[in-house]
Amino acid sequence: MDASAPARGRDYTVLWFLGAAALVTVLFYRDFIFHPERLLYGSDMLFEGISLRRFYVDEILAGRGVPLWVPHVYGGMPFVAILPGPIFYPSTILYFLLPLYRAIGWTFVLHTFLNGAFGYFLGRSFRLRPASAAVCGASFLLAGYVTSHLFGGQDGRMFTMTLIPLALGLLNRGLERNEFRWFAGLAFVIAAQTFSAHVQMMYFSCLALAAFFLYHVAFRMPRPASGEAPWRAYVRPAAWFALANVAAILIAAPQFFPTLTVLEHVTRAAGERGYEFAASWALPPQELTAFFLPDLIGSLPGSYWGQNPIKLHTEYLGAVPVALAILGIAGGFRRSLDRDQRRVVWFLAGASALGVLFALGAATPVHRIAYTLLPMMASLRAPSMMLGPVTVFVALLAAYGWESALNRRAAREAGSEDGTEGTAAARRPPWPVLLIGGPVLLLGAAAVLNPQGLANFARLSWYPDGWPRQASAVSIDALRLNGLFLLAGFGLAWGAAWGVARHRFATWTLVGVLAFGIMDLWRVDARYLRVQEADAALATDPVIEALYENAVPGERVWAPSLAGPTPNYRPNELAYYGVSSASGLQKFLLRPYARLVGGITPDEGLLRNPVVRQLLNVGYLITPGAQEGVESIAEAGGRHLYELSPELPYAYFPADLEMVDDTAAAIARTLEVSDPARLTIVEARAGAEAPAAGQGSASLVRHEPDRVVLEVAADHAGLLAVSEIHHERWKAFLDGEEAAVWRVNTAFRGVEVPAGRHELVFEYRSPPFSISVWISLLTIGGLTASILVSSRRRPRGSEA
Repeated sequence: MDASAPARGRDYTVLWFLGAAALVTVLFYRDFIFHPERLLYGSDMLFEGISLRRFYVDEILAGRGVPLWVPHVYGGMPFVAILPGPIFYPSTILYFLLPLYRAIGWTFVLHTFLNGAFGYFLGRSFRLRPASAAVCGASFLLAGYVTSHLFGGQDGRMFTMTLIPLALGLLNRGLERNEFRWFAGLAFVIAAQTFSAHVQMMYFSCLALAAFFLYHVAFRMPRPASGEAPWRAYVRPAAWFALANVAAILIAAPQFFPTLTVLEHVTRAAGERGYEFAASWALPPQELTAFFLPDLIGSLPGSYWGQNPIKLHTEYLGAVPVALAILGIAGGFRRSLDRDQRRVVWFLAGASALGVLFALGAATPVHRIAYTLLPMMASLRAPSMMLGPVTVFVALLAAYGWESALNRRAAREAGSEDGTEGTAAARRPPWPVLLIGGPVLLLGAAAVLNPQGLANFARLSWYPDGWPRQASAVSIDALRLNGLFLLAGFGLAWGAAWGVARHRFATWTLVGVLAFGIMDLWRVDARYLRVQEADAALATDPVIEALYENAVPGERVWAPSLAGPTPNYRPNELAYYGVSSASGLQKFLLRPYARLVGGITPDEGLLRNPVVRQLLNVGYLITPGAQEGVESIAEAGGRHLYELSPELPYAYFPADLEMVDDTAAAIARTLEVSDPARLTIVEARAGAEAPAAGQGSASLVRHEPDRVVLEVAADHAGLLAVSEIHHERWKAFLDGEEAAVWRVNTAFRGVEVPAGRHELVFEYRSPPFSISVWISLLTIGGLTASILVSSRRRPRGSEA
């Protein structure tokens, strides 16, 4: 079948494309796929993400179900509610089938392939020819802004971006065909984006979908039939789109609702509010050049010399996709695309421009307007993440660029005047080619002829006087290569489109164009793909083994970030080995804990106040270097482990109690008391009588994330204080009967115990999570049934 003709029968382009995408993916990740002892390096993943993933997997495999509390960070905090990663995302099933470090790597491999597959689906959903859909898929397969997040190991962000073309394609099909099954599919996709646990990218994706929906309703919907009320034509798509979003929230309820309910109990940094926070980590205007010259300003440590403190990704779109996207925009102002196609192009071009202006943050008014008008914007930073949807739009614009060439070819075959392009006006380059392509090509030529001069011009013209950073020699060499690929890519893409449109080249010329485009994206993305021996990154060391041997349940370890000859363990790193830490690194902290340590940097409070270490039951200290006059019990890589003298039992009956009426007083008094065993501070509870001081002992019988069991022997009735972080979801049961939980010493739990021997059980119970699981299952069942019913009722052969 000629690719210039719309496909109306069986077409094997999709199979060829998917096979090629799979091959490219396998070859790209070959150093990981064919070496089972290796993992994919990701900075955030190795030091933060993988720890909580392992905790989750271990709890499931132990038969205890989904953990709701994690005891290994910040002394303990809610697990599901703090967005620990894509624990409910579909590909997480791999965590239970493969070693965790391999499973995480394979999820990246899978989503790189899905980039191409969903990109192809997006093109076909807009009724583009298979060849044009292949352009969309190839442009998105290794798109720089998506794939480069490998370096940070930011899987949730990548997963959400991978699903954007699928969501947009489903939305367009639903709107064009007026069938609910496509909106039901959209609900599943948005729910999956929510399960990715990357709220910000999911939110930006939803904004893009909402913008397209509004544009379609305003400019693409057919006019209502004569005599029909105009508003009725809009009711059904609006209702279905709203229903899809509501259904997505209900499906994602197990992730969404626990997070929503915990927000009133957590805190973030004081500086993480206001417009300055929301506009931070924007795309600097100078780095717009990264779309086509990725090494002019650079990225990654050692080559980046721009405004942000660090940069671990690239915005590179690729020379071929950019060149074809420019042709797509040009087609939007010529008759090489039909009326509806031109309107789609106008949306894609306008939305891309607005998305880029938004990504620039405070440099333009667009982000400020969105910050003022849209919900949640004040809580989200890094407006540059809007480039996720923009990357999808550019890939689809590239597909329209090739579709324009195929339309001109078909018109010439039909003998139409437009197709012959015989007039002088038709021979002139369209204005988007000159306006957008001209400056891009000039910069590309400058990069080839004088890369050092171009870098110097950028530094002197685009940055303040005395800018301390500058391009390295390696960056200069890479910049020249950027220019060569840019000029070659534009020449190849534009030349092929021109030749195919005029019957000078066969339509299969596209294969060579896409092969060059993928090679171009590959050469840039490859620098963000790094593999590492799993044992070197994750194996236990003598310090961890000593903790396994000596530490007892309920004890915590503190590894402060102190200056030393070697870096200490990262805050969440100990959690990978199942070691409970007195500190941690998460977006949120429970307010009682944050009050105790004095803010979001717990090391400062732990250093400043010895009583905080006592209350947190810190039994071991790890320092980056030896401490004078003290012998360590283990050492690994310059990190020394010290055992601290126990100053306070895990659970104890304080000799005296002091009641306070408010939290501020509790904090002040807690930090003033040097020995909590003698005097414990108790916060008053409305309508409850003050507890009495007791006497006795308690021993820990079982310590699980969601359940703690103690045996208590009380000589005299009174309050038992326990070194576990207080939270309203923790319930206490004394001999099977629920007992009130007091907040003691600012952040901990206390329970009144009568005289005698008793079993005290703490259980973490989350009704929002339990209810949301049932809501999710019922919604999934309902949507699945609606899809099946809709598919059965659909007339045969209605699929385009």
